[in-house]
Amino acid sequence: MRSNIARLRKEAAMDTITTQSRASNFVEVKEEFILDETERTRTVFKAAMHSGGIRGDIIRYRKNPDGTCEELIPVNFNSLHPDDGIKITLPTEAIRILYEKLKELELILEKRGIRYGTHDFTIADPSALVINSRNKATIIRKLLAANLGEEVWDQLAQSNPDIATRLASAKLHEDRLVSLRTFEQMLSDEELTENDWQNFFEENTWIFGYGLRYQILRVIQAQPNYGGATVSGIGGQRGDFLAATEAETKFTCLVEIKTPNTPLLRNSQYRNGAWGISKELSGAISQVQVNCAQWEISDSRTEQNQEELCGIYTISPKGIVVIGNTHELNCRDKRNSFERFRQELRSPEIITYDELFERAKYIVDGPVSSTVEIEEDDDFPF
Repeated sequence: MRSNIARLRKEAAMDTITTQSRASNFVEVKEEFILDETERTRTVFKAAMHSGGIRGDIIRYRKNPDGTCEELIPVNFNSLHPDDGIKITLPTEAIRILYEKLKELELILEKRGIRYGTHDFTIADPSALVINSRNKATIIRKLLAANLGEEVWDQLAQSNPDIATRLASAKLHEDRLVSLRTFEQMLSDEELTENDWQNFFEENTWIFGYGLRYQILRVIQAQPNYGGATVSGIGGQRGDFLAATEAETKFTCLVEIKTPNTPLLRNSQYRNGAWGISKELSGAISQVQVNCAQWEISDSRTEQNQEELCGIYTISPKGIVVIGNTHELNCRDKRNSFERFRQELRSPEIITYDELFERAKYIVDGPVSSTVEIEEDDDFPF
């Protein structure tokens, strides 16, 4: 009976074929392609190539107890009497392997021709992924773009932790590039609401983490209540973010989200050369200041809040307002009025959407991110 046919199929899928010239425009293939094998016999195809095509012999060996093969007395078809006949039965798998090997030899003949001397040719399964020095970086980038399961990353981390770390960093960088493009597209959509922007920032907290005074902010509670009994209870004023700076001692940071098209200044000058801030900005500032004060005085001190926010210590709450766009400041007087007001304001910090975008862009394109680039000569484990 046949045995280990699956192994033969696997070996046939990708192999090295060696040719040795024997005469002008004629080479022999050194490998014998195993078509079928049992405990006592082995059937192989012995191939040769010439300028006109492919030829070869099908040979059946007898296997010795020690595993070596012994060629039996061959039957030469050319010497058979016209009245004599012979039958050779090849199983389905043997026919499949023979067909695949003939295709491989045809490919060598078509692409490389008949070459003098000894040459090695590697033939891969067309459905297999072949990685070489030229396509390595491209394949890695496609790998990063794929939605790989946790099992794949776990296996990679176990086999090569350093490469897994670099790939994870590169994956993070690719994800931030996508978020940055989304940020840019959202800036041109005037129909987006404050809630839309809050959802975006909740999914991309890294924008705040590296942008605002370069402090690392961690979102603790989305839309917390200030003036209510608990952080997530009903009632009281609501802020857009409750974040804590990441350090041994954590501080509360409240972020108020307006929209990019919210005006920064009033429609007309207050006096010659002086522009007052808009009522929307004034209201946002007042709300953050009240929220910060209320949180410091009462809410953070309640027993339940202390339990829910264990380890978050409110000493002097920091407030941030994300609002408007500096494109509105289209003259020197407007720019000076806005900048003077912003610089003199201790809290909250005011940052416009275009400024936040530029800071996020710096995080993605800055010198730190360049360390995760995939180079062609990187030593990947394949």
